[in-house]
Amino acid sequence: MKYKLTPPFAKFDNNGFAVEPGWVLIYNSDPVTGEFINATYEYVANGFGFPVHACSDAPVESPENKAIVRKNGAWVYLDDHRGKKIYSTKNGEEATVKEIGDIPVDYTFLKPACDFDVWNGEEWVLDKEKQHNHYVMLASVQKNQLLSEAKSRIDYLQDAIDTDIATNEEKTAYSAWKKYRVLLNRIDVDAAPEIDWPEKPE
Repeated sequence: MKYKLTPPFAKFDNNGFAVEPGWVLIYNSDPVTGEFINATYEYVANGFGFPVHACSDAPVESPENKAIVRKNGAWVYLDDHRGKKIYSTKNGEEATVKEIGDIPVDYTFLKPACDFDVWNGEEWVLDKEKQHNHYVMLASVQKNQLLSEAKSRIDYLQDAIDTDIATNEEKTAYSAWKKYRVLLNRIDVDAAPEIDWPEKPE
């Protein structure tokens, strides 16, 4: 980074205070992160020093994916992944890098392939038990919903039969729904997702 400076030039003592007033080229850094911001010309009066978070030594061009940061009186070049997506190795949750430096130790740039992946320390691997339990849970919910529907239809048809006003269609439907409920109760949800659900009566 090269900038041209014209006289009069300020001169400084060993403590960084101007012994001769004049212009100086300074390099500014962010007061919070220390990241290099820009270079500016500043006029320094006699007895004054550099502004806070500024210095006279120039940083060099940073390598790709590096940020120029002022740290402990020197320019350092830290990893800069801001804006990139990272994933929690605990639960696969996605996040966006917002700070300079290494990503948190419990995150990775590798994206899990599905919700059932777990981190083994180096990569995502499929947790078959977790996947199976998920399918079993879905099958249990579906089975309960279908049984509830079947009970509602059977109760209605049972009332029609008990009061001797059931039509032939209702009697046929009653038998079909009773058989359907038996088949539902025989469903083993542990076989999920390979379940052959019985066909619902019309």
